[in-house]
Amino acid sequence: MHVAGVNKVLSLSQLSTSFVLETFIHSKEKPTMLQWIELLTKQFNNSQAACEWFLDRMADDNWWPMQILIKCPNQIVRQMFQRLCIHVIQRLRPVHAHLYLQPGMEDGSDDMDGPVEDIGSRSCVTRFVKTLLSIMEHGVKPHSKHLMEYFAFLYEFAKMGEEESQFLLSLQAISIMVHFYMGTKGPENPQVEVLSEEEGEEEDEEEDILSLAEEKYRPAALDKMITLIALLVEQSRSERHLTLSQNDMAALTGGKGFPFLFQHIRDGINIRQTCNLIFSLCRYNNRLAEHIVSMLFTSIAKLTPEAANPFFKLLTMLMEFAGGPPGMPSFASYILQRIWEVIEYNPSQCLDWLAVQTPRNKLAHSWVLQNMENWVERFLLAHNYPRVRTSAAYLLVSLIPSNSFRQMFRSTRSLHIPTRDLPLSPDTTVVLHQVYNLLLGLLARAKLYVDAAVHGTTKLVQFFSFMTYCLISKTEKLMFSGYFMDLWNLFQPKLSEPAIATNHNKQALLSFWYNVCVECAENVRLVVQNPVVTKNIAFNYILADHDDQEVVLFNRGMLPAYYGILRMCCEQSPAFTRQLASHQNIQWAFKNLTPHASQYPGAVEELFNLMQLFVAQRPDMREEELDDVKQFKKTTISCYLRCLDGRSCWTTLISAFRVLLENDEDRLLVVFNRGLILMTESFNTLHMMYHEATACHVTGDLVELLSIFLSVLKATRPYLHRKDVKQALIHWQERIDFAHKLLTLLNSYSPPELRNACLDVLKELVLLSPHDFLHTLVPFLQHNHCTYHHSNIPMSFGPYLPCRENIKLMGGKNNIRPPRPELNMCLLPSMVETSKGKDEVYDRMLLDYFLSYHQFIHLLCRVAINCEKFTETLVKLSVLMAYEGLPLHLALFPKLWTELCQSQSAMAKTCVKLLCEDPAFGEYIKCVLMDERTFLNNSLAYSFLTCFLHKVQNQVLSGPSCGSLVNILATNLVNEFHSPEAEPASQRMEICKNSAVLNADLRALVLLLSVHTPPQLDPALGPALQDLLVKCRACLHHRGNLELEPTDRKSKADEEGATPVKRRRVSSEEDHPGGAEACPPASSSSTSSSSSSSCAEAKREALTPSSTSDTETRDSSLIDPGTEHDPPSPAPASPAPTSPPQGGEDGGRALLLLLLLVLLEQEEEAQEQEESRAGKAGEDDAPFPSSSSSTAGLAGLDAPGCPLQDTDCTHGGLWNVAAQQDALDSLCRTLETAIAAVGKTAAKGARAAGPASSSGS
Repeated sequence: MHVAGVNKVLSLSQLSTSFVLETFIHSKEKPTMLQWIELLTKQFNNSQAACEWFLDRMADDNWWPMQILIKCPNQIVRQMFQRLCIHVIQRLRPVHAHLYLQPGMEDGSDDMDGPVEDIGSRSCVTRFVKTLLSIMEHGVKPHSKHLMEYFAFLYEFAKMGEEESQFLLSLQAISIMVHFYMGTKGPENPQVEVLSEEEGEEEDEEEDILSLAEEKYRPAALDKMITLIALLVEQSRSERHLTLSQNDMAALTGGKGFPFLFQHIRDGINIRQTCNLIFSLCRYNNRLAEHIVSMLFTSIAKLTPEAANPFFKLLTMLMEFAGGPPGMPSFASYILQRIWEVIEYNPSQCLDWLAVQTPRNKLAHSWVLQNMENWVERFLLAHNYPRVRTSAAYLLVSLIPSNSFRQMFRSTRSLHIPTRDLPLSPDTTVVLHQVYNLLLGLLARAKLYVDAAVHGTTKLVQFFSFMTYCLISKTEKLMFSGYFMDLWNLFQPKLSEPAIATNHNKQALLSFWYNVCVECAENVRLVVQNPVVTKNIAFNYILADHDDQEVVLFNRGMLPAYYGILRMCCEQSPAFTRQLASHQNIQWAFKNLTPHASQYPGAVEELFNLMQLFVAQRPDMREEELDDVKQFKKTTISCYLRCLDGRSCWTTLISAFRVLLENDEDRLLVVFNRGLILMTESFNTLHMMYHEATACHVTGDLVELLSIFLSVLKATRPYLHRKDVKQALIHWQERIDFAHKLLTLLNSYSPPELRNACLDVLKELVLLSPHDFLHTLVPFLQHNHCTYHHSNIPMSFGPYLPCRENIKLMGGKNNIRPPRPELNMCLLPSMVETSKGKDEVYDRMLLDYFLSYHQFIHLLCRVAINCEKFTETLVKLSVLMAYEGLPLHLALFPKLWTELCQSQSAMAKTCVKLLCEDPAFGEYIKCVLMDERTFLNNSLAYSFLTCFLHKVQNQVLSGPSCGSLVNILATNLVNEFHSPEAEPASQRMEICKNSAVLNADLRALVLLLSVHTPPQLDPALGPALQDLLVKCRACLHHRGNLELEPTDRKSKADEEGATPVKRRRVSSEEDHPGGAEACPPASSSSTSSSSSSSCAEAKREALTPSSTSDTETRDSSLIDPGTEHDPPSPAPASPAPTSPPQGGEDGGRALLLLLLLVLLEQEEEAQEQEESRAGKAGEDDAPFPSSSSSTAGLAGLDAPGCPLQDTDCTHGGLWNVAAQQDALDSLCRTLETAIAAVGKTAAKGARAAGPASSSGS
């Protein structure tokens, strides 16, 4: 029963194995492959007989190994079969291992001397392995694709144990594999080639020699073969020698030049295991090691560089070996002794290989460093191949023991030295200086290699590149000083004079020379102190062929170094500077190189640096030297004006004129030589690029060009009386078109610096040629503004339009430029986000944006007056601009027309008549009275309305509407400040906060009453104004007491009794006679006391940082920055006894006084600054000196003492006390005038009512 069971299991295993190996693995789809293999594995695990049957079957018939292990194209199937065989052998090993080396004797003896053919015949395992080895001898060629799993099986078998490896050695498996690989079996054993399925279709009979197309399969397929051979050789070792058979040893090391080693190294098969094989063969055998190294170098000498790569790879591995078991030869010394012998045959690879070894191997580093004299000149300078010279340079770099130094080296020709200030250790610096000194010593011999006809133009590039790279500090630069003449003799004349377009030796030399002079004045002095050098250094052949890309690239690298050297020499020596400035080659460079800044940016920058040195004037210069500077400027300016094309060379024009135009004489030279036309051409190109090419960022160029334009035009204006200047301007026929293009840059897409530059130039143009520009610009400007006012053209806003939230209005990148060139400086009411005084930042942004443009229009008007060309179109433009500028509260328009109104000239009267007839002017006045009344706080605006309101009252306000506005103002005044229920202190506080608005409303009321007498006024208006006047005077009285108290204390301590400067505003009645009327004495002491205390209370509240009135205070319009003189200070109220302070009032009062003095001082300084600015601004208004108003009944409000106007001062959280005092003072004066006007109006009404009542009775 047991036997039957065993047979059953065996039969099942045989069936399963046969099915899987003969049928299943050939199916296209094998989804259950894994399960079948697991089944076979279990069956073999459970049956030794099945394992023995499996191996016996394959030992007797090699069909399965051939078809599956070698011929099957499916790698997964091959790997599966290999693992299955290994698993079966491992299953049988405990039983069969002792049989591996026994010969198959019928009597069962253990005689080991039997024939080799019979070894292993007693075990199915060894018989199967022998069958596989026989396949190598008879069944397959070495270039077959699918040998990887075959040799992997043999390698895994050899690794199982000593019995397995000894069995393979006893079969002389090494010889078999070597002969198989080398294809050296005799004719008696012809090879049978086993091809894969693909190869079988494509190939016919082949020779044993491998074809190139097949070699690509050999390394991957035969890697395990070399691994197996290396393993077997090492397994054969006894203590000091190998026990290989003679055949195996001969196969590995026999033949001339080690053919097996040479062949598989050349094929690049598993170089790492080849290295291990050589170590195993050469241990305790130095002679063999020397012969193998000799073979390697002989092969390198014979082979091409590509074919020699595996040999260098093997040399690297042999060099890397360190330590290890005893008896190992010194491969490093053998290799280094032989490397110089073959370097002549393959220099580039040998040098590259040494460059890799020197940082890793101390012996290699020392060897290369000590032999520098034998190879540096030979390969770095003298060798004909650039690749070899570059390899020599890299070998020199590798000698420096610094990773950062080695990694940054590039054989480039850049002026920038990456190693500058690189920290190196002392040992590293010693090696660097050793190498660098050797190269400096070769400078004298370098001239042997500069003859272009013999040696070409690149032999010195790597030499100078490496020397430049060595300049890590000033120490290396000073080491060069002793070799300067060697360098000069190399440069001149062999490199500087020959007419060679691209001499790269010269470029490399100049780059080194430049870097050795940077930050090293000692080396620069070697140049300027040598008369031979200074005489000849400016002679250097340069070919300026701007269309030849090779020449351009060469010049781009060479010229910055050359002109940089000249620049450093000029910085050291004024004499050399003068000599060079007059040299013909420098003028040639300015003419032929600087116009091509985009092609030679570095060279052009250095040339302009030289130009700055040429025009620089020192205090100690002699007259002769100054004349030389003038002559240089004249020559160079004339040269540029002749040779430059303004349409393309604007960069050169800007850079040159920025340096050369230093005074009016230089700028007039530009005018006389058609320079204005040249600059206009440049401007036209930039203008087109600015609008059409969105990728071009030319804004900076435009601003710089316009600044040069401005300087030239300003220099021209004082000489307009000269005939040659006038003639030059007449020839500049493009000026009108130029002005129009300037105007098209005035929009919210242009940055402020560009807009301001355009306006500055436009102003100069108008002053230079007023008739031309008034005739052309005024109609254009007027039409432009009318178009925006009277049509529904949608306005496009750019990113620079003022916005409260600072939100850019552009939608995307395509809005960086306007859709087309356009003038758009129109300020429509819909564009103003808030009225003036509500947001100081926004007010400042609006003013900064529009003020310059309004000043330009104002200038047009002033110039037109001087030329007597104030046309109707200009009047309309002036009104439109005034209407647009009203939200800004600009006083330019009121001041101009007030002066015209007061003038007696016929032209002025005609202009005033045209102004009054313009409907837009009526809208302007109506807007002032209805929407912008706070503008009336400006004395200029108030004077203007005083002059003009009666002229246009019928157009502005009809009788009913005027009366309605008067009633509204009167009602507001009565309701707001005449409430008997309100506390006096709170009412005075309200007056203080709203003094500007109140003052403006009162002025508007006075103006309206001056042109319209209403039938009836609110009876409460008069008492309300009187009450308000009393409260204002009370505040002023209390203010005077607060200011006088600390003043009295100080005056007691002051021996001289002088009035402090900061008390100018508290002066006596004699200083200001009008003050007595403004502030009559209080009726009683009690009234004065209560008023003073109330006002003090209000002020204390306002001075509190957390006061809620702070924001309102900040909106107040108080000081007139246009006032040219300090306004008269109000007189203090008559001193009267006051009630003693209550409680802790003294401490609070002292604090209030202290703050008041500080704020008064700050306000004084602020007002002085404002006045100085106003004085400067007033210089432009010279054609019409201002005159005082003479209108009856309103003169008091026109006086300089009423300077209420919006200001942009920031209060910083505290009530501006000084400004408040001026406001109260002005408010008192306005109230007095208003009371008089109301009384006069009431009297007229009474007189009109009297006759009516008498006639009725």
